[in-house]
Amino acid sequence: MKWRNKGNELDMYAETLLLDKSIEIFVFGCGIIGSRIGEILKDYDVFKGYIDNDIRKQGCKKVGREVYSLDAFLYKKDKAYIVIAASKANEKVIEKQLKEKGLFYGKDYFFATEFLQRIWPIIYTYLYNKVFVNLAQISLTERCTLKCKKCAHACYAVVNDAKDLSLDEVYKSADAFFSKVDYIQEFVLIGGEPLLYKDLSEAISYIGERYRKQINIFCITTNGTILPSEEVLEMCKKYNVFFSVSNYVKQLPKLKKHYARLIKVLEDNNIAYVLGREETEWMDYGFEYVNREDSEEELIKVFSSCNTPCREVRGNKYYYCVMARSVSENLGLGVGQEDFLDLDKLTDDNYKKVLLEFNLGYSQKGYLDMCRHCHGNKAKNYPIPAAEQVER
Repeated sequence: MKWRNKGNELDMYAETLLLDKSIEIFVFGCGIIGSRIGEILKDYDVFKGYIDNDIRKQGCKKVGREVYSLDAFLYKKDKAYIVIAASKANEKVIEKQLKEKGLFYGKDYFFATEFLQRIWPIIYTYLYNKVFVNLAQISLTERCTLKCKKCAHACYAVVNDAKDLSLDEVYKSADAFFSKVDYIQEFVLIGGEPLLYKDLSEAISYIGERYRKQINIFCITTNGTILPSEEVLEMCKKYNVFFSVSNYVKQLPKLKKHYARLIKVLEDNNIAYVLGREETEWMDYGFEYVNREDSEEELIKVFSSCNTPCREVRGNKYYYCVMARSVSENLGLGVGQEDFLDLDKLTDDNYKKVLLEFNLGYSQKGYLDMCRHCHGNKAKNYPIPAAEQVER
């Protein structure tokens, strides 16, 4: 979306959403997703409780809030927002319940992903004058132990002796980000393969010591081919760092033994992790061959339909799309000067609304230069094998 009224684009929607600042929020689901949302909301008075279909949980408390049945909630509450916090399969079951009770999507209830990406950030800024970001990362290195064709960061194009982000640049990135962002749902150290980064323990320590209270999930995303050093393990235990392990075993069966070794080390050290689902298919974004000459109007449509969820911070530059930085650099496409915000220049009284708008897809041009080289949302129409390796 193109900025027309920068810093005030969301005023009317926020006024409707806030309902004269008398809103109440209830989370439907006490499982893992509901727990994570509860941890984010627990310090705010708009969060009034949970709803759950499990009668064993009803009447109990979670993060200091009571758990209601749906009928008890409806009896007590005239107007509140419900956040459906459940697996994809259970989302549909819960939504059906709510519809049968006369509740409407977007008016009475939202799904967890949308709530964290869009609704809570608006409430957080307009009601509490703070900035909430759902997901952002620092890319420590573009080097990787794998050479995957069509890697979404184009790491296959990077030589093994490529220069990593310096530790000072990591510190500057974290400082710049958390000087403007009050809280983030998930902050990720990524690559390439982040366990190749020789100063990883120092990076974890710096961020953990200064900013851990502003992070819900502090995460390392790895392909599972390298075991963390003792220093890294100690820092991960100290600052409660979570490991997200990509799963390419269908394409690369030899990785199975690597995953087993890594999981044993993590479990022996009581470090939380998830081994992702077995990936069989990726999307071809078309970076190498897409070269749009579309009109501004068409490029805005491409960008608006994309809604990529993950931001990247590098130094004082805050990128809406991680690929707008990594792919542009790794393939030599040139990084667009409107594809990021300069965090150091966000100094006026209204910067929090500007940052909120940028996170929700507003920019000077209404699109990114990277959009000229990307299928965007239509990439799903170009399936390719996951993690297929480039010949070395």
